[in-house]
Amino acid sequence: MRLSRRTVLQSFGATLALPMLEVMKPAAIAAEGTASPVRLAWVFFPNGTNAEQWIPKGSSGTDWQLSPGLEPLASCKNDFNVMKGLAQVNAQSLGDGPGDHARSAAAFLTGAHPFKTAGSKIRVGRSADQIAADSYGRVTRLASLELGTEEGRDAGACDSGYSCAYSNNISWRSESLPTGKEIQPKRAFARLFGVTGGGDAKQQSAKKSILDFVNDQRKYLTTSVGADDARKLDEYFTSVREIEQRIARFTTPVVLPEGTIEPSEKPSDATEHIRLMYDLMVLAFRTDTTRIATFMLANEGSNRAFPMIEVKDGHHQLSHHENNQDNIAKIAKIDRYYSEQFAYFLTRLRETPDGEGNLLDNSLILYGGAITDGNRHDHHDLPILLAGRGGRKLQTGRIIEQPQYTPLNNLFRSMLDTVGSDVGNFGDANGIVSLT
Repeated sequence: MRLSRRTVLQSFGATLALPMLEVMKPAAIAAEGTASPVRLAWVFFPNGTNAEQWIPKGSSGTDWQLSPGLEPLASCKNDFNVMKGLAQVNAQSLGDGPGDHARSAAAFLTGAHPFKTAGSKIRVGRSADQIAADSYGRVTRLASLELGTEEGRDAGACDSGYSCAYSNNISWRSESLPTGKEIQPKRAFARLFGVTGGGDAKQQSAKKSILDFVNDQRKYLTTSVGADDARKLDEYFTSVREIEQRIARFTTPVVLPEGTIEPSEKPSDATEHIRLMYDLMVLAFRTDTTRIATFMLANEGSNRAFPMIEVKDGHHQLSHHENNQDNIAKIAKIDRYYSEQFAYFLTRLRETPDGEGNLLDNSLILYGGAITDGNRHDHHDLPILLAGRGGRKLQTGRIIEQPQYTPLNNLFRSMLDTVGSDVGNFGDANGIVSLT
């Protein structure tokens, strides 16, 4: 039995992509020249860091130690590189006055300076993920996937006269059109797996899982492949069902004396929300539903509190710490919390087989933001990690140091070059970062 890499299970408006199987490899090699495509992702956190405790000490090479802010990543230290010396100069004021948070998000993936307006005439630049989506994204069902955890409007002013569109988006389809992000796990799952309605509505309503829609095809496939592929399929179908069940726990209608109401479509538990989104990214990459994703852990300027780690003050408020040591310590706690969630993501990627290695071997995952210290609002020496081996071509576990004020877009060009989507300089890029 031979299957194409693009084989899907499909019935009644539901489409379920499949992971890479042994029976797909000859067709995949013939079609693409490789059995394991490289996935690209950008994970953004807001408001800067406690830079003294986030950025590791040490120069280029492998002789360095994790900083306190990155200690939760200890088990993944050999899976990423620390990038030093990078900047997003176009997140600076450049004569436009305050508004560093809006500029931080807007410039993060574009390297362009946003036009200061609270109206509809927004303008910044195209983002790296959408440049990749134009070419590399064409070979998958979804060109790209944009996720977040906080709602954000694209109208009105959110930061010192800058449109909210700048603070709430990092992905830009064009210089005046943010791609928009999905914050509801249920809707993100539906987008990934094509649960769009149609077919026999009565038959659909009786089914509780996307796996029910494709049950006959699923059983036939499982009994027609070899033992290793059957095991992979069983693990994959189990992971799909587990995510469905986790999502369902937060989307079941609640019956009150006054009647039935629909709760929020996102978990109230921030940790569960973040991890659900990370799991959806793993699932999307595993099935090759998309190879390009962005994830905003929170909007820029977010004032979310973190009671789960005993930080009850708002993040943005704390970032303006004015050297108050108690506030600085709380920022360090938030940094560690986000690092812990990123470690969860990297571990899930590393534990997921893909081709001759695992998903992390075949990914490039950038983690960071465009503000170093939230009190100073500086946009150089940025906190940036690059995880994954880009198709097992890159050495990890290193500090890679660039000359100060090297454009962050130079690193994006390196990522795009890995998948054949480098378009030359864009934003403020003036070259390419060597990752060898």
